[in-house]
Amino acid sequence: MKYGYFRTEARRLLKGCGLYAAIPGVTASMFFSLEKFGLINGNVLYTFFHAANMSGMRMVFIFCALPYAASFCDDLEYGYVRFQAVRGSLKHYVAAKAGVIYLSSIATLLPGSLIFVLLCRTLGPWTLPDTASGGIIAFEGLIESGHYIWYCMLCSLQLGLLAGIFSVMSALFSLYITNKAMVSVLPVLIHQILGETRLHSAVYLFYGYGQSGNDWHNLLYMVFISAGSAAAMTFGIYRKLRTRM
Repeated sequence: MKYGYFRTEARRLLKGCGLYAAIPGVTASMFFSLEKFGLINGNVLYTFFHAANMSGMRMVFIFCALPYAASFCDDLEYGYVRFQAVRGSLKHYVAAKAGVIYLSSIATLLPGSLIFVLLCRTLGPWTLPDTASGGIIAFEGLIESGHYIWYCMLCSLQLGLLAGIFSVMSALFSLYITNKAMVSVLPVLIHQILGETRLHSAVYLFYGYGQSGNDWHNLLYMVFISAGSAAAMTFGIYRKLRTRM
């Protein structure tokens, strides 16, 4: 039964236009983050690293939330949540929807950043001599072995894990804020607020800062933090919806 809920929510996501509009939005936001036309230091890796770490990158989180983070607003408006609570399983419905919200953020950021990288590659080389890993924080081994696209995708995956947290958190807030445009903008506000608290080190861990030791262990640790945070907020969504039934 619970997998049926997930398939239903996934179909609703894929049939909508939000996902397909958000992917080029991610690409455009990364170019906007560069603040100038052309490659940084004349190569793709520096350009990607620069785009992913500038403040304009926060716009990417808006597009990651765009496909499905506000879907609870529609379901509440049209009574779909109450139908699930009466005729189905509210717990499975919430878990499936939160899972799709979370995964849709990653599925938006990965292809969007890939398009950005491939477009940059048309403007210049991946890297320049003696600058292969200078300034790069994580996954240096991939760069040294020439796996440049894998490096970019794994760094994007880390940011996608952070975007997933923000999107599920926005979905939780959507139970209190009915304005769907505001729900989509919430990830930027959440990022800014967390960046001013003691949690800022955890946030920037997903950017690659503060990592030490094995890169794959760090990635697994971030998956655990991201999935655990999303699960906790999913429980909060379930508790809130139960009180509204």
